[in-house]
Amino acid sequence: MKKFLLSVLLIGLPAFIFAGTLFEDDTKTSDPFVGDRGGFNSIFVNPAGTAGQSGFELSVSAGTKTSYNDVQLLLSVADMASSAMSGGFDTTNVGEVTETLTDLYSSGAIQDELLEGLFYDTYLMNGPDGIFGTVDDPVMDWSDADQIQTFIDNGDFDQADADQVLSNLDTVMNGGPGDPQYDLFYQGLPEKISIDAVASLKAGFLIKGFGLGVYDHAVAVAFMDPSAIVPEESYGLETIYNELGVVAGFGFNLLEGKLALGISGNYGILMKNTSPLNLNNITDIIDTSINYGYNWGVDLGAIWRPTPTLGIGVVFNDVVGYTQTPDTYSAAGLMGLISDEAYLMDSVDYQFTLDMDTGISWQPDWRFIRPRLGFDLYNVIGYGRAVAENGDSFEDAMYRSLEHIRVGAQFTFFDFLKIGGQFHNHYLSMGAGLDLLFLELYGEVKIHDSAISEMREGSYGDIPLAGELTVRIHF
Repeated sequence: MKKFLLSVLLIGLPAFIFAGTLFEDDTKTSDPFVGDRGGFNSIFVNPAGTAGQSGFELSVSAGTKTSYNDVQLLLSVADMASSAMSGGFDTTNVGEVTETLTDLYSSGAIQDELLEGLFYDTYLMNGPDGIFGTVDDPVMDWSDADQIQTFIDNGDFDQADADQVLSNLDTVMNGGPGDPQYDLFYQGLPEKISIDAVASLKAGFLIKGFGLGVYDHAVAVAFMDPSAIVPEESYGLETIYNELGVVAGFGFNLLEGKLALGISGNYGILMKNTSPLNLNNITDIIDTSINYGYNWGVDLGAIWRPTPTLGIGVVFNDVVGYTQTPDTYSAAGLMGLISDEAYLMDSVDYQFTLDMDTGISWQPDWRFIRPRLGFDLYNVIGYGRAVAENGDSFEDAMYRSLEHIRVGAQFTFFDFLKIGGQFHNHYLSMGAGLDLLFLELYGEVKIHDSAISEMREGSYGDIPLAGELTVRIHF
């Protein structure tokens, strides 16, 4: 089961990878809005939101981005493998797994060869008198889950067949080219199964509006490639993006707190691997060369509060700033980061990448319930530029605006239970968590808005999905 266990790492990977400025569009339902005074996290959104506040925060997040079909396929195989290791795999498990696999087959996500390899030499492939064909000429209708369940209920597909499925799965995971189960299974897989693992770290403090902190954000694009000639190269990490940086800012109040102004700046080191990493040899992560560069920027923000509960914010991002990621800045292995080349800063032509975010938020305090509602427009200047450069029609411009709109709400009940939801960058998100004194646990799931049209057609297909868990310590 070695290959399967390594494949499962594609889901668990972010647990050991450490949001930064390159990833600011990846917001969580718990993140502050532009018009919020949201403590330390406001230093990444609108520095005016830190005005007059103090505290400490350390948060670590980890999650994945993938698609519905990929999740269903991996969970089906994981379910069989888990049952195999516990010794409890029977015809009931077969019925549950085949129901999912037949749905995937019907949607075109997998081919019949995968099912032929999995059910090789069982009743479903070798029924009496050739009713269901043979391995070379199968006629089983793999899209009919009810038919398969009937064979199980009638006892035609028995425990011996279930044991054969486990044997086939073992050959798939530990065998190689030439084994019929192995060859059939991998021929029937999707062209490529991909999972993005995301993780972030933020830590810092505020003292009366002055904040200082560090951040790290990584995205690892993991993959399974059934077409790979060498089995050990059929899974791994295609790309790892990482930004490690420092951030500082200061926010202060004017007009008896009705107006807050702020300034913040960051400096980050960018890293990206130069070639895919083979999970079969974890030392590749240390030996692989990386390309790197840097970015920095200065933001100016303001929040006006016409009432104690209403905030209207605006922030100018990268009033001055620069990003450089030349491929020539590379070094062999991760230790190359400490070489002199990692900090080449001379002869740099700084460029202005000015953009603007604006938003409005409402935060009343209703004793046992504290709602927070917000509406933001991100990268307004960039949006206008993209519309002009692409000659968008009215419909195209409206659709493009969905990449820049964030609207959401979060409710805190009795100061410890949090429930939130939002729409941002085509993703619908729902989150919930517990805030117990200084420790907060918060999880959320995301689904792409393409799910609406997919569900109308009765299919789910390659709908992008995401999930993330955040552990936060704060004082």
